Amino acid sequence: MCDKMSSVIIQCFLFLFLLVQCYRLGGSHKVYPQKNIHSQEEIEINLTFSQYSCDQNFLSVAIDSSEIKNKWRGFDFSSQKLQNLAHALSPAYIRIGGTDADFLIFNPNELTEAENEMSYKPVSNYTGLKKDEQEFTLTGGVWRNMTHFFQYVGWDVIFDFNLFLRKKDLWDPSNASSLLSFSEMNGINIAAFQLGNEPNSYEHNFNFTISPSALLNDLKTLRNVLNDHPFYRSSGLFGPEVTNLGNRAGSSTYLKQFLEAGACDVMDYISSHHYYLDGRTATADDFLNPQVLDTLKTSVETARTIMRENNCPLPLALTETSSCYGGGAPNLSDRYLAGFLWLDKLGVTALNGYSRIFRQTFYSGHYALISSELEPNPDFFLSVLFKKLVEGPVLTVVKQPEKIRVYANCANTAFYPQGSIVIYFLNLRDTPVNLSLSQFADLKTDVYLLTPGDSDGLKSRFVKLNGNLLVLSGSELPPLPPRTVQGVISLEPQSFGFAVIPGAKASICIK
Repeated sequence: MCDKMSSVIIQCFLFLFLLVQCYRLGGSHKVYPQKNIHSQEEIEINLTFSQYSCDQNFLSVAIDSSEIKNKWRGFDFSSQKLQNLAHALSPAYIRIGGTDADFLIFNPNELTEAENEMSYKPVSNYTGLKKDEQEFTLTGGVWRNMTHFFQYVGWDVIFDFNLFLRKKDLWDPSNASSLLSFSEMNGINIAAFQLGNEPNSYEHNFNFTISPSALLNDLKTLRNVLNDHPFYRSSGLFGPEVTNLGNRAGSSTYLKQFLEAGACDVMDYISSHHYYLDGRTATADDFLNPQVLDTLKTSVETARTIMRENNCPLPLALTETSSCYGGGAPNLSDRYLAGFLWLDKLGVTALNGYSRIFRQTFYSGHYALISSELEPNPDFFLSVLFKKLVEGPVLTVVKQPEKIRVYANCANTAFYPQGSIVIYFLNLRDTPVNLSLSQFADLKTDVYLLTPGDSDGLKSRFVKLNGNLLVLSGSELPPLPPRTVQGVISLEPQSFGFAVIPGAKASICIK
């Protein structure tokens, strides 16, 4: 009995001794989980060569033609708040187009209340179209109000004409001429035009086809019509508006045949659309998946290859693009999470020489920059920062660390001295990262780090800039100040943003 009790006492003593030693040696030190340890990645930027450049209109916006059909529900042109939100993205192009563009009829006259109620008419004169498709009317008064608003906030209009107005398989330009005559008489500037929307999908969507060569002939007709209106002789033409290149075989074939028919002698921009995902099935993980992000690279490479093979030097444009088609993914496309796809898209397209990227949309839908209540979504502030910081020659980042994406550009000289450079970055990792730029180690850096705005995390409806929540004060936008650091740039897990080096004195960024 005594021996057993002695053994228990000794074991207890040893246990207490070991416990005390553990506390003395390590218990007083805070132990961090592995994921909070910052890894460090070296970034190097090539400052000796630039193949492409971004102008002030590179990031532009779109509003779907369906908003005209829906009588601009909730979009109050006289709202000071709306005007301030729109002006924050100027200068920019505004594309008015989309599926409903091919059902829009312009009427310069104001409609009576009864006529307005009857302005939606079933399509009956287009062979092959579904019988339940409906035409709708854009009146001269609404057109004046729209374009006055766009001019006031600093947006240049691109208008998509109805391609389904046809006679004997030829486009009928009479309704377009009506809009042009009215616009010319009212001094309405229209920077460029389109004709139709996603023609490679007509057969699938409407049981109706227009070949690439027929479309080009129709665009030649449009060019002749523009030449008959002196006010619009210098307006540009965008086309053919095909869907995801490289991911849909039909769109690539359509573009090839369009160029082979002689499009480079007629058009001013070669344009396509791009979405990463189906809004009905997209998941949060998709928005952080490098393979999903890389589908854009496939589209870009396909477009550049087709252009090169056809010896076409025209600029490329994405005239309709966002995260998910079908109006976006609810609680994803309008949340903080969407910024990863949007910022990467801006970086990839700038690096590959695209001249215009039109965000679908400024207003309405889950993928909009502002909500139907006129509240900015996180991508709005991301877009404002991009417009503020990025302009001029596009620079090359020598290497891309795994699940870290970094792009570089000369900085906007309206806000920073000539020679400044800006990098923009995505940290797709769930761990913090330090970005090190040894070539600028002794220089101060202005950091604009964007993180989720509340406890909803990646699905937050809000966004913080350097830890400060970005919200409007009445109708006024909040200030967007940087945080100045020297040395490494610390990125929080799954964050993105910008870093400007004002003292870089990069000769390539000095005009």
